[in-house]
Amino acid sequence: MDYPNIQFSIIIPCYNHSKYLNDCFESILCQGFQNWEAILVNDGSKDDTEEIAKKLIKQESRIKYFYQENRGLSAARNTGMAVARGEYLLFLDADDWLYPDCLKTYSEFLKENPKSELFRCGYSYWNYPDGRKYHSHNPGEDGLIYPKVLTQNIGPCHSILIRRDFAECFGGFDSSLKSCEDWDFWIRAGKMGARMESISETLVAYRYVPNSMSRNPQVMYQALTEVSQRAGIKDPRLPKDAPFNQDYDLDYAEIQKKHLIRMLGVMLHQGKVHEAIEWYREEKEKWNWKIKAKDWSGLSSYLSWGYFFEIKDIEELQKETFLYVEHFFIHLGYSKKESLNHSRMVFAPQLKKMNHIRYGKVFGAIINRISRF
Repeated sequence: MDYPNIQFSIIIPCYNHSKYLNDCFESILCQGFQNWEAILVNDGSKDDTEEIAKKLIKQESRIKYFYQENRGLSAARNTGMAVARGEYLLFLDADDWLYPDCLKTYSEFLKENPKSELFRCGYSYWNYPDGRKYHSHNPGEDGLIYPKVLTQNIGPCHSILIRRDFAECFGGFDSSLKSCEDWDFWIRAGKMGARMESISETLVAYRYVPNSMSRNPQVMYQALTEVSQRAGIKDPRLPKDAPFNQDYDLDYAEIQKKHLIRMLGVMLHQGKVHEAIEWYREEKEKWNWKIKAKDWSGLSSYLSWGYFFEIKDIEELQKETFLYVEHFFIHLGYSKKESLNHSRMVFAPQLKKMNHIRYGKVFGAIINRISRF
């Protein structure tokens, strides 16, 4: 069946993620809403991505396949954007997926909000489609994403829908960035005056891998630094009529502190305590930070162990990562008591959850009230 009026172009970059493709495309094929196209961009994969892609395009004419030499996630998304025909773009990574009513819900919502450029839905973290859900987040705010987008990202890329003609006004993803390319993209949208409409319903899923061992926190920090610095100045990539494209007086020291603490959490989860200590000292001297106890809660994030709430995961954290964090604080000059208290604050969500598991909701809640976190 031909669908001439394509409403959604789903752009799926893939680099050596063939083992996830069937889950990803099954979530698209089972959509009740039919006016879509899916664009799979093979970014030089060395696995069987091409073989799977050939089977998929035989199965469904709305699936398009493109191969390119490895050029990175941004370049693959840009390839998809260049050939997309849909009115709206959705960027779906190969290891993530859509809920069955995703496109139908979006389509009905778009009828009520035809003039907006950006749309955002709720998302959840899963280990795989039929497995365990770690966490869900449903947005509630509408309106301009400026100025908040200058200092923080607006959500996972596949939880955001963007009108194609609007995206084409400010360019594609920056292929020079090794990370945070989506944040850079949304900052430009914000400076263009993008207005966000939110659907407080979970429509997409993010495959959450319960470890951070494959992440490179220093590369991520470098990209975060680059994007933060761009956010505060006039962007030459934008058209002259961009309403919010100007220089800003941002508190770079505070922004960098938050970035670094999150990255330190990743590094400590990897057991690299001494590297984390040296890195923190170097950056602290550079930025002349004043650190408050509550700042350290940022060590726990979705990038590290923020959503670890199963017994096995919590016990593993207590056995290893808690000790790494405590050791980190001691070497920064905190007393043993302060280091223990700081560590308990960092792991408070997990420690409270463990008390609920061990003692039940009522007694667990009592213990949590009298405990210091």
